[in-house]
Amino acid sequence: MLTYHEIYRQPEAFEAVNGSLDSIYSVLDEVFPQKNAYDEVLFIGCGTSLYLAQTAAHMFASCTDIPAKGVPCSEIYFFPETYLKGKKVLICPITRKSYTTEVRMAIDRAHTFPNVKTLAITCDRDSALYNDFMILSPDAEEESVVMTSSFTSMVYLAAVMAYHVSGQDEKIGQLKNYKDFAAGVLADMDALAKKAIVEHPERSLFVTLGQGTYYGIAKECMNKMKEMGLVSSEGYYDMEYRHGPMSLVDDKTMIVYLSHRASRKEDVALAFQMQEYGAVNMVIGADLKDDFKDCASYTYSLDAGLEEIQYASVIGFIGQFLGYYIALRKGLDADTPRNLSQAIVLK
Repeated sequence: MLTYHEIYRQPEAFEAVNGSLDSIYSVLDEVFPQKNAYDEVLFIGCGTSLYLAQTAAHMFASCTDIPAKGVPCSEIYFFPETYLKGKKVLICPITRKSYTTEVRMAIDRAHTFPNVKTLAITCDRDSALYNDFMILSPDAEEESVVMTSSFTSMVYLAAVMAYHVSGQDEKIGQLKNYKDFAAGVLADMDALAKKAIVEHPERSLFVTLGQGTYYGIAKECMNKMKEMGLVSSEGYYDMEYRHGPMSLVDDKTMIVYLSHRASRKEDVALAFQMQEYGAVNMVIGADLKDDFKDCASYTYSLDAGLEEIQYASVIGFIGQFLGYYIALRKGLDADTPRNLSQAIVLK
């Protein structure tokens, strides 16, 4: 399958970004000539790119002292004053395809404000035609409808941006062998997802939970299962799940926890509770040790000595593989998800 093949191309996309660091740094130094260049940075996108924007904003705000938000393109188009009036704002449109209509609409509207600049985070060189600046993932073009390497390589770009702007290039240097690391994680998560779906064919509700940098990734995992598997899937902040959504949990539910170190204790308690309600739990996170040994059927520990921002580009592989194996179980073609295309073009 084309999608399955492209999932395995992601390490090469990371390597291509690493090979472009000098040009990326040059652009970022021009965009941020001094610390107070902007009152706020808005990362914007649609669908998968919105989830990426939410992750990128958390990364950026965590690393710098500049406020940041992840916002849908449509919000900037319909309510620009709410976000842009009277402020110096950098807007970062995130897009796989530059011709996505809502992205263009948002950028055109934003450029009517005097103190707004745009920096595209993109896989499409044509984004340079309508943005003030651009940083590019140069080897993430896809033929498949669902976003895989385009998503993860732009998460990687966003991490590079956050680290460089905050003067932490040494953390980017720690990722010089990211291609090989990612290849190993891909193979492991492929096997894990396949095993979980084969062993639990009765599961019909799939939930992904994440906090902080992992929240947007959790939403994207939800999206991958919905797109490829045509299955009921949901994504939430970990601690929000008890506030209503858990009413759906039963013995047909699988919950995937993208467990941040900061929320580890609370994640364990939540997993025990959801197990009591009949859910099968899967946990992915850094340095898991034996934290979930009595409350999760499946675990995968990221043990490369990195921090959450550095793991963000690979932790979402699990959603891609779960979506693929759900589709395979149901006899669906993951390459041609129902009603979808690579980009939404409005007439």
